Amino acid sequence: MQIETVQTEELAQLDKLVNEIIERRNVVDIKLTTTVFQEKILYTALVLLDD
Repeated sequence: MQIETVQTEELAQLDKLVNEIIERRNVVDIKLTTTVFQEKILYTALVLLDD
């Protein structure tokens, strides 16, 4: 099992990047988090892969 991490300040960009992973890899689970850092919101997706 592998984990791929995607992080961005734009939710739409996170969606696009995660969808690209889903199309080419065997995804087991996705965990989404948000973090406020220096007055910015960071969106993070941990994508668990079954490779």
